[in-house]
Amino acid sequence: MKSKTAGTGNYAGQKLKQSLHQIPSVTDDSHLQATILLARREACRKQNRKRISFTCFLRKQLPWIGWKLWSMQGIFLLSAYGLLASSSDYLRSPLRLAKLLFCLSVAVFMTALPLLYRPVRYQMHEIEATARFSSVKLLLAKLIAIGIGDVSLLTGIFFTALAKTSLSADGAVIYLSVPFLLTCSGCLFMLGHFPPRRFLVGSTLFCSVLILAASFLPGQYTLLFHPSFSAVQIPLCALLSAFCAYQLRYIIKTSSYEELQLT
Repeated sequence: MKSKTAGTGNYAGQKLKQSLHQIPSVTDDSHLQATILLARREACRKQNRKRISFTCFLRKQLPWIGWKLWSMQGIFLLSAYGLLASSSDYLRSPLRLAKLLFCLSVAVFMTALPLLYRPVRYQMHEIEATARFSSVKLLLAKLIAIGIGDVSLLTGIFFTALAKTSLSADGAVIYLSVPFLLTCSGCLFMLGHFPPRRFLVGSTLFCSVLILAASFLPGQYTLLFHPSFSAVQIPLCALLSAFCAYQLRYIIKTSSYEELQLT
């Protein structure tokens, strides 16, 4: 019964195909010219349409990109505030305070790793690659959102350290800026040279090694971050900042970032 039904269906399909081929092809020149005219008008309309600027694109993207990141960073700031406020007796030691701020500074950048990996996690990188704005510009918008959140977070930790500890302003700046710039340098380098999964693993390992090294670093080396060593720290911060700027320029202008996202 089933084979008979299938045979009837195949016969009907063949008859329909044969009938369609036998229908004469009639082309109305007036309709063809009207279709061509409409196609030309649509092409001209698209060419003359004003393109959205990157600034306007960024204003639209920041709330959508940033709310999850900034919410998570707000929770992180509240946790850091609670840690610095409740451990004030423990943190009277400059060595312990230096190590804690070092670790918090590294962890600040780690809050951005899920945002940078999100397109791969949800398999959206191929769609982003075909978007009107390139993957590099989408990445730049994400990095701007990350930068706003990181600066705000570091500022909050800085003022919390001043309010809840005996640390000086110079010391807080040094303990936060040097490890943060070091973390940014390594992670931006991997972002421009590694595929997404290797970037996530490499950045996580890099940040974890920095935190472990700061936790177990002997006191005499940790105190090298003391403001009295400003002759070394200021050139180091300038060098790391220049390296970060170079890596950003490399990602935007030179690197094959879009191809790396698809590997």
